[in-house]
Amino acid sequence: MSSGTSRAVKTVAIDVDSVLADVMVIWTDEYNKRRNVSINKNDIIKWDIPTVLPITPDEVYNYFSHVWRSRWREIPPTEPNIGAVTERIHRKGYRISIITKRERPTVPYVAKWLDMHKVFADDLLFIYDGVPKADYPFDVLIDDAPKNLVDIVKPKSAILFNQPWNRDFDWPVRVGTLSEAERKLL
Repeated sequence: MSSGTSRAVKTVAIDVDSVLADVMVIWTDEYNKRRNVSINKNDIIKWDIPTVLPITPDEVYNYFSHVWRSRWREIPPTEPNIGAVTERIHRKGYRISIITKRERPTVPYVAKWLDMHKVFADDLLFIYDGVPKADYPFDVLIDDAPKNLVDIVKPKSAILFNQPWNRDFDWPVRVGTLSEAERKLL
């Protein structure tokens, strides 16, 4: 029997789109090319894109699928050396769970993007249905979508990753980078 006390490992769940991968930079570029307009991600001021732009929900998903399947190499990380940040979080004693809701055809490209940017992960959770992220096993969620944070109750907690579409959402813990989130994790 061990005389030492082991500390329970906590899990940090990190979203992909707009937390690790700055996908809206390429999504808006694709939108501009197809519609012959000029917008950028700062123009997307609501999570529900069809309330901001003349586009249907199906078209929104089609653009995301196209961007991930055909332009995944162009998607920048939300900050340089994002993989090193995830590695540091892991070295602090956290389990890293990448959790992302997406269309099935995009899964291999998301995995390639994570590998290309050396994002550390203990597991990858690809969500295909409507189960809220709050129902998955984690201690802390880092996400940009207010709808993914509203169902979180103690002992779980969440950090909101700042993006133009969540500026009006009242949340106590916000960060502008994953590095900033790392500093908030004890």
